[in-house]
Amino acid sequence: MNPLRKCGATALSLFALGCISAAAQEVQTIDVPAQPLATAIAELAAETGWQISVAADLVENERSAAVSGTMAPAEALAVMIAGTDLRVDRVGSDGVVLRRQSGAARTDDEPLIMNDIVVTARRFEETLQDVPGSVFVLSDEEIERSNIDDLSDYTLRLPNINFIEGGTPTESEVSIRGISNIVQQSASGPAVGFYVDEVILNPTGSNTGIDPNLFDIERIEVAYGPQGTSFGRGTIGGAINIVTKKPTPEFEASIEAEGGNYPDGRIKATVNGSLTGDNLLMARLTAFGEISDGYIDLVNLDNFNGENSFGARLALRSEPTDRLTLDLSGSFDRTNFNQANVATVESIESGSGPLENFTTVEPDSEVSRALITFRGAYDFDFGTLISNTSYLRVTSDIFSDGEFLEADALTLATNSTETSIAQEFRLESADFKLPLAGTTSFVGGVNFSFSDEAFTGEVTPGPASPFPAPPGAAVVIDSTEEIFDLGVFGEFRFRPIEQLELAAGARFTRTKVSFEGEQIDGVGFFGGVVPFQSFEDTFSQISPRGSIKYDWTDNFSTYSAISTGFRAGGFNQIGPNFGLQFDEESAINFEGGFRSSWFDNRLQVNGSGFALFYEDIQLTSTDPTGTFIAVFNAAEARSIGAEISVQTRPVDNLFFGIDYGLTKAVFTGFSTAPIGDLSGVTLPNAPTHTLRVTAEYEHEILNNAADAFIRAEHSFTSGFTNLVALSDPTFEPFDSRNVVNFRAGVRAERWELEAFVENAFDARYQTGSTGGAGLAPLFGESPAVEVGPSRRYGLRGRILF
Repeated sequence: MNPLRKCGATALSLFALGCISAAAQEVQTIDVPAQPLATAIAELAAETGWQISVAADLVENERSAAVSGTMAPAEALAVMIAGTDLRVDRVGSDGVVLRRQSGAARTDDEPLIMNDIVVTARRFEETLQDVPGSVFVLSDEEIERSNIDDLSDYTLRLPNINFIEGGTPTESEVSIRGISNIVQQSASGPAVGFYVDEVILNPTGSNTGIDPNLFDIERIEVAYGPQGTSFGRGTIGGAINIVTKKPTPEFEASIEAEGGNYPDGRIKATVNGSLTGDNLLMARLTAFGEISDGYIDLVNLDNFNGENSFGARLALRSEPTDRLTLDLSGSFDRTNFNQANVATVESIESGSGPLENFTTVEPDSEVSRALITFRGAYDFDFGTLISNTSYLRVTSDIFSDGEFLEADALTLATNSTETSIAQEFRLESADFKLPLAGTTSFVGGVNFSFSDEAFTGEVTPGPASPFPAPPGAAVVIDSTEEIFDLGVFGEFRFRPIEQLELAAGARFTRTKVSFEGEQIDGVGFFGGVVPFQSFEDTFSQISPRGSIKYDWTDNFSTYSAISTGFRAGGFNQIGPNFGLQFDEESAINFEGGFRSSWFDNRLQVNGSGFALFYEDIQLTSTDPTGTFIAVFNAAEARSIGAEISVQTRPVDNLFFGIDYGLTKAVFTGFSTAPIGDLSGVTLPNAPTHTLRVTAEYEHEILNNAADAFIRAEHSFTSGFTNLVALSDPTFEPFDSRNVVNFRAGVRAERWELEAFVENAFDARYQTGSTGGAGLAPLFGESPAVEVGPSRRYGLRGRILF
């Protein structure tokens, strides 16, 4: 066993607080203010007569939230230790011992059990097992052990989530439970919201910024279904929140390097600690860089689809008092690539040899993101007041082949700059008593944001263009979209009895959308020039939510919930319908499920079922003339299914997890589709089955100074269709895909070495279709489509200083 695991056994001895009471589980009046955790535990023991034992080093530098109201000592203690690495290990009816959760350093006499992961899916900290809704979390341990670096990595590891691309990395799309953008241009908000530390990355509906390079991540939370009272606008399908690691006073430094067939090289480095020797000013600096030649042979260019990226984040934290916490963070990352992951269908179907593409156009593209956030939190006796301020800027410059064929028919050049400034004020109350309602708490607040996207696009016919056009003719689109969003939200939680939680809340959203621009059509794609125009409209809606959760035992609970979602309308940005308005869309979701743990928390089994009804869907369809494609509110749909998760550690050195998702998402009304009535047809990007399996075995070596490990991961996604299927009757659905990863290595207290092979069986599968795929038959070529990564292998090492 490594020395870090032994530190608890050799640290300060356990201390007992208060006297043992046989009625320690009975409801009592408790009032303990926010303060250092060690002091708070001592006061709780003194007030309740309950014995609480904990190693002094485990509570050092930890801080407790305020606890006030009538409750059992166990309930008060749970509030105090939420957000820490501590768990309750009961030793009797009138006392407990606090120990570290598994995954944190532990003593030799502690059994290794499943983690109680802390999440903020409802905008306050609680354990995952306490959330009355379908939430999946990838912890920092899982992110590290699975080598998760981008959007495609983590979507492959979660049930009922799918990821597709559309020709460039700026056109990525994610579905949750079959719900995703079904438009071929930006809307006025996202169907699935992407967040970093609660800052939305796609406020205007553009997907340019949703795939940031992931580094130094604490956890990734995915909340399924509408999240109106939690993450607000644009979350009909769900919300994905990436939580970064924050500074701590302890000195910590690490460096990680990776080499393989691609990326050819990758390096990450982190340094963390106090700048003042205490909690007054702490800092955490992380940086990374990556070089990759890619895995698709660009035959005519004697090159590969290379990609280089780098980034850094500086986070500062100050705790000038026990009640006040201030966080300031700035991050930047940039990715340069010479072509998207596009290969010919023929090279995919061959199943052997390199993936190939025969383009003759040398692409050159860049995407960058800058994010600055400031967060202040002050603990009053009655609750915590939080202020979040953020600035986001995402830019992209794309130059690519328009059809990715050997025939030079089209080239595409776009430039977009998306900026967003947002402010939120939120109050998370302490528990208080209300007649009949029992223990009560609430979260409420107001947020507003101003976002804009400036876009310029140019489509230029090449020498082999099938469209008659004079030399140098092009389609040029120049537009700006501005969105002002105001939200007022709140949710109350009641516990009339200890086992029952009732929650009810709502969000009022008011979104003002302004759009202006012009379109110069020198080719005849869209029937002529659209002169400069400007449009403006405002959309409002109240989105309620409610849930009921009942704890049948300490280890088994059930819940049911109803939630609603809303996405504002907007204006068409392409074609002769330039500026034509489309209206808002909405959804209502019914959900029920259970959460359970068994055998001293060595086995966790969670399940949920849902039925979502989606109305006035914004999607691409034909205009009233039946001639041109535009965005309309043209359909209704429903999505019915379930998720189940089983995580177990039958013995300390063996872990096994399985997550399964079932989704039946179909149009219930879509008679105006370009290829006829699609009622009853499955939605695009909505696979019926998703299955994720993980197994890991560890064994102590080197006189217990390190652990050898072997890990296997399997991801299965059943076949599905892409957006193109709505307008192309010849389009064939994507086949199912199986991706298997293996990892093996050694972990010690201060170092780690791992060998890996990802997509070990070199599965060939599509992840999207290019906009010009339909041109291939005109030139007698095999279409080019987006593809998943080929087999990847290499070595990864990490050192902690």
